[in-house]
Amino acid sequence: MDLFGVDLGNGQIGNFSKTNTVHIGDKRTAVADATAHTFTAYINDKPVHTWPATLGDTRFPSARGYLVLMEKQRKAHFVAASIGLKPGDPANYGELDVEYATRLTPSGEFIHQATDTALPYLGQINVSHGCIGLGPDGASWVFNNMTTGDVVQIINTQGDYANFDDGFGDWNIPWAQYANS
Repeated sequence: MDLFGVDLGNGQIGNFSKTNTVHIGDKRTAVADATAHTFTAYINDKPVHTWPATLGDTRFPSARGYLVLMEKQRKAHFVAASIGLKPGDPANYGELDVEYATRLTPSGEFIHQATDTALPYLGQINVSHGCIGLGPDGASWVFNNMTTGDVVQIINTQGDYANFDDGFGDWNIPWAQYANS
């Protein structure tokens, strides 16, 4: 910033110049495809891994578009009532614990190790309640190698875009609309 002597307006003149160096790591992204039932991780735009996946089923489709990793929980406890499921609903899973949970939205979408009952369906059909389920290798790789701020694009899902206030959903607002907000 070369601000020394710059007229900043209202009688203010810049009185310093400064250099800052920012180090940015590798670009880490992923694409989850609800039709192909795959999750592909990229480093610097080069695919490094593709794993079979299960995404949200027809009743609970995964959100489409860009979602940003928010936080990680080595073990997470999920409660079906938190997404409005009541006893007697065939989709009610009660309570369950999952491994390698990486949050995508505050409303409850995660990338996590698929439950034992979902593992046989990886790469075949979508059986989750909106989450991206992976096998142990894929879920642990995401957990250990991706971090807060990394982006996952979800394609070929029937779900809507995540609300702009559901995590970092503003990635899905067209620039022209975002710039005028």
